[in-house]
Amino acid sequence: YEKLFTIKGLKDCVVATGRTEVIYSKPYRHEKSPSKTNEVISPEILKMRAALFCIFTYLDTKTLLRTAEVCRNWRFVARHPAVWTRVLLENARISSKFLTTLSQWCTQTHSLILQNLKPRQRGKKESKEDYLKTTRGCLEEGLEALLKATGSNLLILKISHCPNLLTDRSLWLASCYCRALQAVTYRSATDPVGQEVIWALGAGCRDIISLQVAPLHPCQQPARFSNRCLQTIGRCWPHLRALGVGGAGCGIQGLASLARNCMRLQVLELDHVSEINQEVAAEVCREGLKGLEMLVLSSTPVTPKALLHFNSVCRNLKSIVVQIGIEDYFEDPNSPEARKLFDEMVNKLQALKKRPGFSKILHVKADSLC
Repeated sequence: YEKLFTIKGLKDCVVATGRTEVIYSKPYRHEKSPSKTNEVISPEILKMRAALFCIFTYLDTKTLLRTAEVCRNWRFVARHPAVWTRVLLENARISSKFLTTLSQWCTQTHSLILQNLKPRQRGKKESKEDYLKTTRGCLEEGLEALLKATGSNLLILKISHCPNLLTDRSLWLASCYCRALQAVTYRSATDPVGQEVIWALGAGCRDIISLQVAPLHPCQQPARFSNRCLQTIGRCWPHLRALGVGGAGCGIQGLASLARNCMRLQVLELDHVSEINQEVAAEVCREGLKGLEMLVLSSTPVTPKALLHFNSVCRNLKSIVVQIGIEDYFEDPNSPEARKLFDEMVNKLQALKKRPGFSKILHVKADSLC
C-alpha cells in the first residue's frame, strides 16, 4: 500500500505514522469550496485513489474529462496534473475559456496536440466576413494560458488543421513559454508560418530536432512560406534530425541552404514543392544530406534521374516515398492526353524498383483521376 502511494503524481500526499493525511500544497481552483489545509482521509480512500491514478494515466483527454464528473474521488485523481502528461484535442468545438480551465491541470504536460478543431457555429444573421473576423485567432488567449502552464515541461507541440482559429502567432507564444520544445508541428492553410515567426521560434526554442511546418494545400497565402523561411530554419536549428517543409515558394536556393546548414538531417519531407529534377537533386546533395535516411515527396513532381541521384549520393537512404497525383503535373487532369502522360511517368518511376538497391527502399503511391 505504501509503495502504491509513493507513485509520482500523488507526491502531495503524505503517509503519517498511525494515520494517513492528505496535504494539498495548492487548493484546486475548480473546487467550489476550497478544502482545508489538512484533511484526514481513510486508508481505503487512499488505496482507491492510488489505484485510480495507475489507471487514469492511460486515459485519453476526452475520457479524463468525463471521469472527473463521476464523483469527488474520481475528480481528485482525474484533475491531478500528473495524469495530464499528454493532451490531445481533436475533431471538436472548444472555446478559449475551456483551454484556460484546462491549463489548471496541465503543469506537467509534455505533449500537446491540437488538430482539426472547429470554430463555433455561424450565427443565422452573421455575415461570413464578420464570422471569420470574430473567430480568427479566437483560441489563442486560452492557448497562451495552456502554454504558460506547461512551461519548460512541454516537449512536443502539434497544431494542425485548425484554420483561422489558431494562427502562426501560436508558435510565437510557444517561443515565449516553452523553451524546451524538441518537436514542433504547425500546419495551416489559412495562416502558414512566416519567416519572422520562424526566427522568433528559433530564438526561444533552440533544442528543436523535429520540425513540420509545410503549409496545407490549397494555401490561402502560398507565397508566405518561401526560401527565406528555409534559410532561417537552417540557421536556427543546425542539429535538426527531421524536417517537413513545402509550398510553391520553396526553390533550389532555399533547399540548398537548408541542406548545407542541417548536416544531421535524417528525415526530409517535401510537400507540394515545384518539380525536383536532376539539377535540383544535384545542387541540394552537393550542399549536404549525406546522412539522410528517409525522403518523402508528397504531391511533388520528381523525375527518375533525380531519385537515382539521391540514392547514389545519400548512402544511408533506407526509404524513398513518392506520393503523387495527376493534378500535380497537369492543369487539366481530366484530359485523355494528361492521363496518358501521367501513366507513363508513373511507370517510369515504378521501373526504378528493378534497379539494384531500389526494390526495397522505393515506394510509389500514385493517385489518378481515371
